Amino acid sequence: MKRLILFTLLALFALSAVKLPAAISAYAFGDYYFVLKHHAVDAANTKLYEDLNGFWLRRIYLTYDADISDKLKARARLEMNSDGKFSTTAATISSFVKDAYVSYQFLPLHSVTVGIQEHLSFANIEKFYGYRHVEKTSLDLYKIRDSRDFGLSVKGYFDAAKKFGYTVMFGNNSSYRQETNKQKALNARLTFTDPNWMFEVYGDMIQVDATKKDTLLSAFAGYQGDWGRIGLNYLTKTLAETGKDDIKYSLIQAFAVAKFGKKVEALVRYDQTFDPQPNGQDSYLIIEKGYKTSLFVAGLGWNIHPKFQIMPNVKLVSYQENNGKKPGSDTYFNVTFYYQF
Repeated sequence: MKRLILFTLLALFALSAVKLPAAISAYAFGDYYFVLKHHAVDAANTKLYEDLNGFWLRRIYLTYDADISDKLKARARLEMNSDGKFSTTAATISSFVKDAYVSYQFLPLHSVTVGIQEHLSFANIEKFYGYRHVEKTSLDLYKIRDSRDFGLSVKGYFDAAKKFGYTVMFGNNSSYRQETNKQKALNARLTFTDPNWMFEVYGDMIQVDATKKDTLLSAFAGYQGDWGRIGLNYLTKTLAETGKDDIKYSLIQAFAVAKFGKKVEALVRYDQTFDPQPNGQDSYLIIEKGYKTSLFVAGLGWNIHPKFQIMPNVKLVSYQENNGKKPGSDTYFNVTFYYQF
């Protein structure tokens, strides 16, 4: 990993010497975490995760953005992360290429992008939410869709004020990894934004293999002002397989951020799934698959500097009974820190 980081830094230095209009930016976030309560036990009925605590860096991002010309832009981004497993085996921070794309503006309000880029499903929602460093949005957290894909996208606006927009993408459905099959994904979203409102409708169709098709529909509405912002996201997903019953999954996510001056912000979020979790989660926050779940997040942030925030927060995970079984609820306490540099 050290060699990759050194190579990246040298490459960015060399690129900066080309005198292109460019910017190098970076940010990171992590936590002091404490598992206050957790239901998981081993064969001897010993608690597996309860009382575990420590520090970790969850993400570090190093980004290079370049304006090659007035119509041609490019980005390269390196991500470094911890694996987030609550394990007794120490793991080092790993790194990989998160973004690598070039974008061409072929008309004043329209552009085409090719490469590893943001997935359309929740990129805009995550930006509006603004607290990815505290917790992922639901589509990401519950592993419904990846944050990136390698593909070709077209983005544009229907009006000169750039309020009504669209994006269509044809991709590998392999995230930032190499493609391994011939199946592809088609994604599309429509958006409306103004200084206060954001509305988005998203849909995709993924041919998983010769017999499986995965489709997703998502709708989001958000409102913001000087006081803060609120948002509501509903999604429904269907996995269809030849000769088998469809597997459906839906959930709702709601959040509110309240600002108390320039220094203090409060976050409240609630997720509710209406079907059993198909994938679960095992990094930074453990969520068992096979159950309907609820997630409650509450935090109070202190903006020490416009580029540095500390937010103590609590996360509560609870389960509904399925086939006579119901795991106990879990409670996590984190002190999350976020900084740009």
